[in-house]
Amino acid sequence: MTTSERRLAGFEERQLAELKEHIAARSTAAPARRPRGRLLLAAAAVAAGVCAAVAIPAVFGGGGESAYAVTRDANGVVYAELRDFRDAAGLSDQLRRLGVPAIVDYTPEGKMCREPRGKHVEDIPRDLYHVPESIPGEKHGWRMRIDTRLFKPGQTFVWTIGKNTSTSTILMEGPVGPCELVDAPEPKEIRPPYRLATTKGRSLAGYRVDEKTVGEVVPEIEKRGLKVVYVIMALPPGNPGGFGELRVQKAPVGEDWTVWEAEEVIEGPEDTPTGVIRLLVTKEHHDRNPVYGGPRDAVIPEGS
Repeated sequence: MTTSERRLAGFEERQLAELKEHIAARSTAAPARRPRGRLLLAAAAVAAGVCAAVAIPAVFGGGGESAYAVTRDANGVVYAELRDFRDAAGLSDQLRRLGVPAIVDYTPEGKMCREPRGKHVEDIPRDLYHVPESIPGEKHGWRMRIDTRLFKPGQTFVWTIGKNTSTSTILMEGPVGPCELVDAPEPKEIRPPYRLATTKGRSLAGYRVDEKTVGEVVPEIEKRGLKVVYVIMALPPGNPGGFGELRVQKAPVGEDWTVWEAEEVIEGPEDTPTGVIRLLVTKEHHDRNPVYGGPRDAVIPEGS
């Protein structure tokens, strides 16, 4: 399994700081989704003879908002949404009841689980699980997809969630030790060497690339005297939002490929643009923008 494929399986997460800021800024105006409504829909589908997922939410007292909701479809695929991170034991129980051999741990701020806790699995099936991703329109919370059919005997899905909404997912085999809390190292700011290119003051300011074809976008980039590299995206099944990078290449892709966003490569302490644009592309056109989990305008206001 390549490093890029392993990212899709859950070893790494791709987080763009600017995108997170835009999402956080807009989340206060977004209505919270209540899994209770999903339960009603599921019940109605069953009554009509339609195969539906069974939602099993656990609710903390006081707020009425579900801490988490776990569902399993007829094919053995489990979907989990998590909003309150404190009831790790309850979430572990729900996942195991639905066929996921899981251990979920909650770590307070400034703490982490002592490593190693067990043997890491390297040959992870590509579709076993995908990296946890933010719930669209919500400031806090994670969601993910897990295919219970792909676990081998003796394997354990270890999901660690921190108070500061950090998360890690590791597949282990054999015995897994308990989470012994130790002091976490001081967090280091990790800034990717690229940023959005289509907002004000950037290389492609005033030009929207999302959902256009490569054949439409590249001439505009070249007209501005910029170079292009292509980020080949890998999407989770169903395109719920979020993606991995299969590879980055200079070789052109088909002119009919879809562009979802553009990033400018930067360098140095002043974040100086290098004149290179990363186009995030897929060969097929999809029903929603995987970079934003939906329309770009729902995350980045028009004119930004």
